[in-house]
Amino acid sequence: MKSILLALYLLLLCNLVQSQDKPAYQIFDKSGQPTTFEAMQSAAQQVDYVFFGELHNNPIAHWLQLELTQALLNSRDNQIILGFEMLESDNQLLIDEYLLDLISKASFEDEARLWNN
Repeated sequence: MKSILLALYLLLLCNLVQSQDKPAYQIFDKSGQPTTFEAMQSAAQQVDYVFFGELHNNPIAHWLQLELTQALLNSRDNQIILGFEMLESDNQLLIDEYLLDLISKASFEDEARLWNN
């Protein structure tokens, strides 16, 4: 009997935990109203330029940037251009060589003067 009650209790607990809505992020539109990732993605697909602001060292912001970049890449037949504020313009040759698999990741990281984080 105790094992049945314990099983029911655990089942109820799992159900309660799953029903919790604790999003790790919230997106707002230009009016300051809550919106969805899908709405943001749809809006981003309609324009030529997307500027994605962030907080440095914020893994959720970095994850959202990656998700939006992948969504745009998929919707535009792998034809997008990315700019990275943390890379200097004189590193363009290194970036090109790395993306063309002409140099290793280690060589790129050693030569590109990347941020320590």
